[in-house]
Amino acid sequence: MVDRPGDSVAKNTDNPFDDDLFEPFELEDEPDILPAPQPARPAQQTAPYVPDPGVPTVRCQSCGTTNPIHNRHCEECGARLGKGPLPVAPPPMPRSTPGGRALGVLGGVVLLVALIALFMNIWGGNGDGRAAEDDSPSTTATIDDAVEQVAIAPASVEASSQLGDRYAAARLIDGDVATYWNDQSARGVDAQLVFVFAQPVALSEMELSNIQERGPFRQNYRMKDIEVTVDDLELQLTFTLPDSTEPYRITLDTLRTTRLTLRVLSTYPGEPVGDSPAYDELALAEVRFFGTFTE
Repeated sequence: MVDRPGDSVAKNTDNPFDDDLFEPFELEDEPDILPAPQPARPAQQTAPYVPDPGVPTVRCQSCGTTNPIHNRHCEECGARLGKGPLPVAPPPMPRSTPGGRALGVLGGVVLLVALIALFMNIWGGNGDGRAAEDDSPSTTATIDDAVEQVAIAPASVEASSQLGDRYAAARLIDGDVATYWNDQSARGVDAQLVFVFAQPVALSEMELSNIQERGPFRQNYRMKDIEVTVDDLELQLTFTLPDSTEPYRITLDTLRTTRLTLRVLSTYPGEPVGDSPAYDELALAEVRFFGTFTE
């Protein structure tokens, strides 16, 4: 290609951008100026924990910091201080079910009934008319319930005194409460009755009956305190008898008895009945024995 005269343009060969085809440009906005870097602040130092002098302390095994003894973890490093187990909340109380509550109520009712029965047994008496024996020495032996207790009739009875044949001591063992014995001594104190058995017997009880008719019962002296001795036990049993026309029993529980002695210690006095005067004699209608025969 041949350059024509007049088309030639002066060119700066030293600046490549100095050309008609290159358009210069400028930035519309000035560049932002970055702030000057600030110096780094020193890390804030926490003052070491200083325990109260009046509180006991414990040393941390991890960092050696001294901590109050009640702390669970170290004030400095957070390590656990104690080695024992952490406290555990107690388990919740079991809730009773309706069946359990009903069983508890039933148990309470049974206990209450048992206590009432025990109270009545202690304070209600034995209810069979027996004489009181609280002040007498205890000689009760356990009686085998499998052995049947039977009535045992003495072979004979002798009295320290008697008011003729009509009121002889033999009336005491004739099985008839309409007949009775009178002693001839004044007012019956120290009167004695001796019962003899044909063979050894184990006596469990003795039953005594006063005169049944109300008038003669009040007019004669009646036994009050008595003493009983037997030939197979070296004991003196004392009993206080009620002033009653009802038969009453006392417990003996002997082993091999052949002879029993009853002595009167005190009496209930005779009394006038209407126009009839009181008598000075002691009266007793019947004496019966119960137990078993021994070999």
